[in-house]
Amino acid sequence: MTDTVTFDEGLIKALREAENIIFFTGAGASAESGVPTFRTGTDSLWVDFDVEDYATLDGFNRNPQKVWQWYKGRRENMAALQPNVAHHVIARWQEKAPRVTVITQNIDNFHQDAGSDLVIELHGNIHHFKCLNDHPVESSSVDNSEEPPLCEICGSLVRPDVVWFNEPLPQEAFDHAEMFSRECSVFIAVGCSMEVQPAAFLPAFAASGGAYLVQINPEASIFDKYAYTLRGKAGEVLPQLWQAVWGESFN
Repeated sequence: MTDTVTFDEGLIKALREAENIIFFTGAGASAESGVPTFRTGTDSLWVDFDVEDYATLDGFNRNPQKVWQWYKGRRENMAALQPNVAHHVIARWQEKAPRVTVITQNIDNFHQDAGSDLVIELHGNIHHFKCLNDHPVESSSVDNSEEPPLCEICGSLVRPDVVWFNEPLPQEAFDHAEMFSRECSVFIAVGCSMEVQPAAFLPAFAASGGAYLVQINPEASIFDKYAYTLRGKAGEVLPQLWQAVWGESFN
């Protein structure tokens, strides 16, 4: 049974009047779709797999076929999953506010699948590819590859277009995320641990512009002291928030 959440009138007023909203999503937003989280819990991704082997450039260079096959399996697993109600509530918010931006640390493409139009992917997308020299690669050219294919432009190995450990975020994506955060009127963090830098700076950028800060998370985080916190799972809290703000049940 879903717990009923109580919402502050100030939050409801801020969301009704907001013209520029950011939903900043982390692993917790996709956990209810069946995607393992990264850092906590017995089902987290790195309980059974070594980060150094599967999520670093050195690991890929040591054994590109092993890493390629592992990501191929992850792509196939994710392709069998669907966006959950949290993704759909976020997408539908576009009907109510002039600008809704999704900034996500997830690589599963669920926000786009649910219908969100403006999605900034800070950590890439598991369904996209690039070569070791950063040339983009068409997904249709690698779907049936058993081993890492070679780039048709430069001949180097093709890799998943995701951010591995010790790699910087895509500069253009982060620049846009910072700009939108500074301009927003409400900033809602959904399922974020706030432990991953520099993405965790985004709420501070939003606060500097006077945004109303909101957090939806079943676990405590460092963000608790700065944001209006709604304790619970994204797929349970967001539909209730929609109904509280708009007087409509979400279905």
